Amino acid sequence: MACSCCGKYLNVGMIHKNDPNTGQKLKSCPHCSDANGGEHVFHPYPTSFGKTPARKTDRNPDGYQSYCIDCRRLLKGVASRVYKNGRPCSGLV
Repeated sequence: MACSCCGKYLNVGMIHKNDPNTGQKLKSCPHCSDANGGEHVFHPYPTSFGKTPARKTDRNPDGYQSYCIDCRRLLKGVASRVYKNGRPCSGLV
């Protein structure tokens, strides 16, 4: 499914968005975005996302996780409850 704001896929974590007021880097969480139902949800990056050597790639040399820390703590199949704490894509345009 594509984001109703930017048209990019919700299941892909996007990094390079900035809060227009603070300059804080933000990254979308695919699980939060899915729970939001049609629009990306962004959280502060990198603080809301952990790292692991298993995620290191050429595109992700630091190994940051794609899901936010809160979503990774959920049991499999449980929808995000923290998506309301994030910033919707439409609020960052």
